[in-house]
Amino acid sequence: MASQAMRRFRTSVAPMVDVTDPSFLRLLRLISPFGNHQLWTEMLHANLFSRGQLHRDRMKLAYRVPVNELRDFADGIVVQLGASQPADAYEAVHRLVELGVRHVNLNCGCPSRKVKMGAFGAVLMTTPETTAQIVRAMEKAAGEASSASNGSSRIAISVKCRVGIDNDETPEFLDRFVETVTGGGKAPTNIDVVVHARRAWLDGLSPKENRTAPELNHARVHELARRFPQIRIALNGGIDTAEAVAAHLATSGIASVMIGRKIREDPWFLARLDQHIYGASESLIPTHSRVLQQYLDYADATHADTGSRYSVLGRPLYAFFAGRKGRAMRAHMCRLVSQAKTRTGGPGGAHQYAAPFSQLVYEAVAAADAEHAEHVQHVEQSQVAVSS
Repeated sequence: MASQAMRRFRTSVAPMVDVTDPSFLRLLRLISPFGNHQLWTEMLHANLFSRGQLHRDRMKLAYRVPVNELRDFADGIVVQLGASQPADAYEAVHRLVELGVRHVNLNCGCPSRKVKMGAFGAVLMTTPETTAQIVRAMEKAAGEASSASNGSSRIAISVKCRVGIDNDETPEFLDRFVETVTGGGKAPTNIDVVVHARRAWLDGLSPKENRTAPELNHARVHELARRFPQIRIALNGGIDTAEAVAAHLATSGIASVMIGRKIREDPWFLARLDQHIYGASESLIPTHSRVLQQYLDYADATHADTGSRYSVLGRPLYAFFAGRKGRAMRAHMCRLVSQAKTRTGGPGGAHQYAAPFSQLVYEAVAAADAEHAEHVQHVEQSQVAVSS
């Protein structure tokens, strides 16, 4: 039986480095307050816990793990780990469960050179037996930590991989990896699998190119789901319309759809999914102004509590304001934050500023609005001049 922590989510937001940090996940929850979408953190290396003791540093932890979201949305948060050693993975999962995390994922899909040199990410697909050992260690840690804390809910462990590696995108390659790692075979398994529908090129392509250059192979993921009905399979890669999400979900076998870059570029896409996939009334969708105010309240409180840098708190808003206004707002925000910074070495390394974060945002928005109005006026005047 698949884990209950993942079963109820039909849509999820992909882990994205320098994007899906705790502040961005909070913004997404404000845009979509219905609890429809599973939210994934950016990848954390397991040795941040086993060697770096991240769980003991409250301020550093606040940058990495959405602890605040675990209080009322633990089922909907997935922490993704990168690991090459079972012992590191065991320690990381144990610490995460103690923090309240209920779903931990193993990254078997990142193709970057740095990750490859560390023997984790997509390169794990070339050694399924080793990967299976890491997954078993994660399962063991989850069970022990949950029992120690008298937890009654199952802790979910999952794997995120690619449809293939380099020149090998055969069904046999993917089948062997999935069957070995999940221990699936013909019996039910508790390990869920998310498959990015592009193969990973470990040599010759950058991580950015790996997200676009290899051709999408959604059909291969659908075939996998049909061959392994006992495993919960989620599809990821190149899905950027509500219609496409609905079509994949309507296909037999696919349990969930994961969206990445589309959310990074337009976080309000989640609101469209709430309406199109889940039937939410338009009247229940939060307004831009309400979401902005709620996010600023969160940001001010977070800075007061953990000393979070304004640059980190501001990053989610750059996609919130789209187009020319978004670019202008980002430029003004960077300038205002730089001017407001008074010290970078406060208590516990906290950054200190001369004005609240919310005040700087409103100033940046006002400046961007004025710049946009001036641009519109200029365009109108130019059109009048041409027509005359």
